[in-house]
Amino acid sequence: MTRAWSRVPWLGVWGAIALALASPPVRAQTAGVSGVRSTSAAIREMLDDGAWESPTFRDLVRAIASHDGIVYVEDGLCRHGVHSCLLLNVTQASGFRFLKILVDLEGVLAHRKRQDVIATIGHELWHAIEVLGDRTLTSPSAIFQFYGREAATNNSTFETRAAIAAGQRVQDELKHGVTFVWQQVALDVGR
Repeated sequence: MTRAWSRVPWLGVWGAIALALASPPVRAQTAGVSGVRSTSAAIREMLDDGAWESPTFRDLVRAIASHDGIVYVEDGLCRHGVHSCLLLNVTQASGFRFLKILVDLEGVLAHRKRQDVIATIGHELWHAIEVLGDRTLTSPSAIFQFYGREAATNNSTFETRAAIAAGQRVQDELKHGVTFVWQQVALDVGR
């Protein structure tokens, strides 16, 4: 049996390696190597863009990676008329707590700017950090009770000021061009 690489001329292999080394750096790849993932290509791209463009979003992803959690961000419908949500379900396996965030890409969010959707995801990632920050939150009822104490409301939805602030910071960074990419563009233009 011959190996595929043995049929490729060495010059071609070295040329490919040289091309790869000369290429611009690969983006953050948050969806594949971190604790934040998605089965949706569109959401994976937004996760990657958020981590690349917003220092706050990148910090949220890093914070999740520092906990015992894996968070899936998926397209889907939330209850109670909200357009995104952290489901209060939690699954434990292999030493990890799995959480799920739903983002309605077909509804109202489909008509919003991409940066607004990324900021919305950042807001929900903060909620995931709130849950992952307390190792005793290992069941839906424990999460429900946690939010009942920390973010009590008169209806069946929960909200924290910290999550609102995190989403707003992400949105501000994306809108005002204070991100790494914009800084690099400014440096390149100034040359």
